[in-house]
Amino acid sequence: MTITVENITLTQLEELLADESTPVVHRALWALLWESEVRVHDLLTLDVTEVGVGEFGERAGALLAELIGERTAGPLFAVGERALTWEQAVRAAGEREIAIHAFRTGGKAHRRALGSGEE
Repeated sequence: MTITVENITLTQLEELLADESTPVVHRALWALLWESEVRVHDLLTLDVTEVGVGEFGERAGALLAELIGERTAGPLFAVGERALTWEQAVRAAGEREIAIHAFRTGGKAHRRALGSGEE
C-alpha cells in the first residue's frame, strides 16, 4: 500500500462518499473529517449518544443517519459491536492511496478557499 494523496479535493471526496462499495462507517468518518476540525482519534472515541445528526452538513448527516440506524448507544463508528480502530481507518483510506489526515486537511483547505471567495 502506497500513500500518494496527502490532500483531497471536494470532487475527490464526493466520489469517495458516493462509492457504496466502501462501508458506511468509513464514508461517514471521511465526511466528518472533511467537515470538522476534529481529529481522527477524537472522532473514533465518540458514542452514538454524543452526536446529533443535524449538527453536520447534509452529506455527513445522511451518512451518520445510515451509520447509526436504530442504535441508541455504543460507539458511533462501529463495525458490528466493536468500535472502528485507528488501524482500520488508516487501512481503508490507504487502500485508496489516501492518507487518513487528507480528509481533514482537504476540508480545511476547502473552507479556507471559500472564506477567501475562491472555489
